[in-house]
Amino acid sequence: MSKASSQEAILTYLEEKYDERFEVEAFDEGNEALKQMYGGDELIAHPEGNPEHVFLAGEDRDHEGEYYDNYVLSIWQNELTKHYKEEISKILTGLDYEYRILIYSQDGYNGSNKGMSVFEYLSNNKQDASIALKLAIKESSDPNINNYKGQIYELYKLVNNIDAESSRVSIGVVEKSTGVKDYIRTSEVNNVPWSNMIGKVYGTLTIHKQFEITDPSQIEEYYRPMEE
Repeated sequence: MSKASSQEAILTYLEEKYDERFEVEAFDEGNEALKQMYGGDELIAHPEGNPEHVFLAGEDRDHEGEYYDNYVLSIWQNELTKHYKEEISKILTGLDYEYRILIYSQDGYNGSNKGMSVFEYLSNNKQDASIALKLAIKESSDPNINNYKGQIYELYKLVNNIDAESSRVSIGVVEKSTGVKDYIRTSEVNNVPWSNMIGKVYGTLTIHKQFEITDPSQIEEYYRPMEE
């Protein structure tokens, strides 16, 4: 199947499944001979006019002629991001930032969950879900992470209180002029680490729920300056 016809086949699958129109942002041609190992053709898409619901769709590596997508995850992620917007804004007062709350769950590949609220889903399936807050803090010079330790600690508590089995906060402190908005928007589907982001990254910090941080003074030890 040609690249164009493969892309069209995936789009047809999506539009028939959800009765919506979608736009393709990127297409990745798989290796037909090694499909079971590396996967088949895959694309990044979003519903027409709604780029915040960016998701993956592609060929099922184990079942010829079948497809998969995680459109539902993108809906849930957007719901979480909007739900906590005001609270996060209060925590990060005075900072220039971009963020997105991500959810990881195999149930996000099930189209029948599309009409379900993420909070309804989590109330019954928290053991199957993981939450991540992806945050870019924009600065004009090399920062002192202690300037944010109280705010990061509050974010850590906020995310941990979301009803999921595991959670984490992933922060990149980036140069203010860096175009980080699209990186954050596509962070779940592109899976690009901070170190590979286009633009200047001063440093990164990741804290997981299981670290059991109990005081803001513990935050600094998890900060890693980015080597030049």
